[in-house]
This record gives sequence, structure tokens and C-alpha cells, in this order.
Amino acid sequence: MSMTVGQDVTGAPLGFSPGTDGIVYSVVVPVFNEEANVAALVDRVSPVMNGVGEPFEILFVDDGSRDATPRILRDLCVAHPHVRAVRFTRNFGQEAAVQAGYLYARGRWIIQMDGDLQNPPEEIHKLLALRDDGWDIVYGVRTGRRDPLFRKLASRAMRWTMHRLLQIELPKDISTFRLMRSSTAKLLASFPERQKFLSALACWIGARYTTVDVAHAPRAAGRTKYNLGKLVNHTFDLVVGFSSRPLRLIGAVGFAFALVGFAAGAWAVLEKVVWGTQLGWSSIFAAIVVLGGVQLVALSVIGEYVARIFVQTQQRPIFMVGEHLYVSRRLPDLPSAGPQAPTSATVEEI
Repeated sequence: MSMTVGQDVTGAPLGFSPGTDGIVYSVVVPVFNEEANVAALVDRVSPVMNGVGEPFEILFVDDGSRDATPRILRDLCVAHPHVRAVRFTRNFGQEAAVQAGYLYARGRWIIQMDGDLQNPPEEIHKLLALRDDGWDIVYGVRTGRRDPLFRKLASRAMRWTMHRLLQIELPKDISTFRLMRSSTAKLLASFPERQKFLSALACWIGARYTTVDVAHAPRAAGRTKYNLGKLVNHTFDLVVGFSSRPLRLIGAVGFAFALVGFAAGAWAVLEKVVWGTQLGWSSIFAAIVVLGGVQLVALSVIGEYVARIFVQTQQRPIFMVGEHLYVSRRLPDLPSAGPQAPTSATVEEI
């Protein structure tokens, strides 16, 4: 039995097909405790997408926010019929929120952006300009990146890891600000593994991609949810999830230590036979400590692979949707009829 990617406890279908209800663009925004930014994001994205002149929606995925974000999203859904929101039953992580956004997006194209407004909505037109050139993904490459130093260093470390260990080459400073063909995004979201690195998976499936330079702004309000520990864990998940090379590296290190031990043993015998001396207890103690540390590291890495096998066999959903927020309105029967005013948000709760 294959694992269910997600579960919708409201009974609604788990996602939509591309182009549902005639939507061309879905602006997917995962958020967590972004009460200070979501309203401003709608105010800036809406006029940009209205200027495109094709049907669109703004889809928020609330990753279990504990501040006023849910209340603000309800108000936004009532005030703007093109705004929808999907809320998780708890915090499942950004990757899970992104995958849910891909699945529940109704548009034929998905514009993904963060909820902190570091991706200026006014740059969307640069992504859309390359839509019809045959690409599956158009990545926004950040120019003048406005992130803390530790995030820049972590991104460089991740790129080096992908290139050296995984043989996956991604452009420098790509961001989550991107345009994706909806069918490609939904394919990535449907993969059953729990720890996904979507940009690497896109390379793995052979998705055609290009890049375009986009501006990068400071966070509009609030504090970043990422810290150095989360970025390190993300990099480690990437390596373990995409390659068995760490296991081979452990074998190589073990072989190297075996050679060193053999050489040290031969040298000790030579010293004893020729010069009548031998290594003291301190050198033996140091060797035992070093080898013990290497063995513990090796066991830890092997344990990570075993743990992932265990978690994968549990076949639990990656996320659980507990609520949908949207405006239920009937489309006019005649072209001359104006749109009905939204009444209230349709809410489905646990």
C-alpha cells in the first residue's frame, strides 16, 4: 500500500486538477505566524495579478499558526473572493505546506512565494515573461540578497553538498520565488518520501528550468522562522534523502583508518625490534578515542538511514488539512450581471 501524501479531515478532495474553475495562475504562499504580513501581501499581489488579465487565485497554506494569522486569513477571504486558505491541524513544516499548496492549487501555473514579502510581488512579471518559452520551472535568482550571513553561508554549503555528493547542479542564489507548470508541481508533491527537497527532485525528474534575476527585499515585518540549526538539519536531510554516498564515505574512512593502523603497528614492531622502544599508553589512548568517535559517527549516520526507513514504513500522511477558508459565491448567469458581493467565508473545521 502506498503512503498517502496528505489527508484532508474535512472530507474535501485532496487537491485539484490544473485549470479547475478556469483558473490560470495560483499564487501559493505558505505561512506560519505571519500576522503582520498576510494582508499587505494580498494588497500588493492583487493589483499585479489583475494587471496580467487572466483568472488567478491567491492560496495561503497556514502551517498551524498560533498568532492572529488564521483570523486575518478569514477576513481576507471574505473581502477578496480570489483569496483562499488551507489550514493544517498543526505545524507540519514548510516543505509540507508547499506540497499542500501545489496539490490544492487550481491554476494551470503556480507562482510560489514566501509570506514575508522578501520576494517583491512587483517582480512576478519577470517570471511570467518566460512562461511560454517551453520551461517547466522559472526560478527567481536573488540579486542583492538581503538575508543574514548565516543563511548565505548555509545556502553555499547546501549548494556545495548538492554538487559534490549528489551531482545536482542548481543556479546560485535561486529562491522559493518561482513559476512552475502545475502538472510538474503536482507530480513533485505526489512523490511518497517524507523528507523532500523539491528543487533537487525537480532536477531528478528532468524538469526543464531557467532563471531570471529578481530583486530581494528585507523581511517586511516579524522575525524569520529559520535558524542555523534548522538549515543544518535541512542540509542533512537532503544528503541522506538523495544519496547513499555517506555510507560509502564511512567505508572509505574505515579503510583509511585500517591502513593507518596497519602502518602504525608495523612501525611499532620496527621500533621494538630495531631500537628497542615502543609507543606509550598515551598514544594508544588517543587512538582508541579517535576510533571510538569515528565509530559513533558512523553508527549515527547508519541510524539516520534506518530511522528514515522506519518512518517511511509507517505510511503516515505528510500533512493533515483541518480547515478550508474561501468565499462561496455563484457566478453570474449573464455576462452583463455584476459579481455578487461575498457574504461569508465557507469554513470546514474538524
